[in-house]
Amino acid sequence: MNHLITIAFFVLSTNLFAQDKQDQQDEIVAVWITADETKVEIYKEGTIYLGNPINSKGERNTEIEVLNLEYKEGKWAGKIYSKKRGRLLDVECQVEGEKLLLEVTARFISADLEWSRAKS
Repeated sequence: MNHLITIAFFVLSTNLFAQDKQDQQDEIVAVWITADETKVEIYKEGTIYLGNPINSKGERNTEIEVLNLEYKEGKWAGKIYSKKRGRLLDVECQVEGEKLLLEVTARFISADLEWSRAKS
């Protein structure tokens, strides 16, 4: 009987841990406001997190992909489109409360950006 209780506890705690991890991974899924007031919607397709700007009608503009990220080791990493440079740059992102912190790297130079979660 003790073994049965131990196994049940292990299964329950494993499921709860997996759900917490999934919730943490998906906390980036939201609409974010950039420094220049552009709204970017980040959503999940499979295991990839994509970001597209929101147009004036409040719709996702799927013709422009701003972010393409994967969740690894507690943060999201991938590519961000730099309109200023006209190319993709490396980016790592972390969510802290209502802020999305982005570290953008171009060769040996990096810059930190901060986006805010849009109010629903």
